Amino acid sequence: MRILTITKSVFIGFAIVFSAMAWADLEVIPLRHRTVDQVLPVLRPLVEPGGVLTGQNNQLFVRTSPGNLEEIRRALAAIDTPQRRLMISVRFDSTRQSGDSALDVRGTVRSGDVAISNRQIPSSRSSVTVRGRSDASVSDERVDQRIQVLEGGHAFIATGETHPIRQSIVTVTPHGRAYSQGTDFQSARTGFEVVPRVAGDRVILEIAPQRETFGAPVGRGGAQTVETQRAASTVSARLGEWFELGGVDETATGSAQGIGSRRAGSATQGRRIWLRVDEIGQ
Repeated sequence: MRILTITKSVFIGFAIVFSAMAWADLEVIPLRHRTVDQVLPVLRPLVEPGGVLTGQNNQLFVRTSPGNLEEIRRALAAIDTPQRRLMISVRFDSTRQSGDSALDVRGTVRSGDVAISNRQIPSSRSSVTVRGRSDASVSDERVDQRIQVLEGGHAFIATGETHPIRQSIVTVTPHGRAYSQGTDFQSARTGFEVVPRVAGDRVILEIAPQRETFGAPVGRGGAQTVETQRAASTVSARLGEWFELGGVDETATGSAQGIGSRRAGSATQGRRIWLRVDEIGQ
């Protein structure tokens, strides 16, 4: 029984020594095109149990078996490639349509001494006047923005305008209240931020576009409402093709009717956000 135990201990000892001999020395692999943060999430799942993979200053430090090291090198060769230059284009489309129609019938109907009329002053004889009106308008607005970025990088672009707002400032002092005039600023901004990642002929984007426009004034100081169109999404698209990221449609209708008159109106507003990614030649 004791001889068997000694035999097992010798065998385990040889196994530990053999396992240690099977591991390669610490290997330093320089990165040519990608950063440590970009390649580590892809390579770490490939490391064998007990292996080590870290990185710093565009270098990887690997300690694992020779076979696993070769597997990691092959995977790294596939991803450590030059970053592709991309042109991100965002288009904001806004369309407004409105229509208004009215029908007005004015007249007097007489029968003997009896007269029925919707005129302020009835006519001396029977008569009817019919008036119709129809108005329609269409307006389109388009804003295009584009920016260059390396795949995997973060890009942000925005344009806008700022309006001054007059404000009355009240300051409480030991001698009472003091009144003064001040100026604040209100901004409306249009732009987007994006992080693109390319896989073959497709691109995956984390994108957040925003469109702000000044609306109707409120108050006396020059303040205005700000209409906002915003989206945030992670999407996949084919390179070189426009696609719709999102949109909103709004419709309002109304009508009024009286004696001999009728009026109806409608307004439709649509907003669309379009996106396109093109690769720029090296």
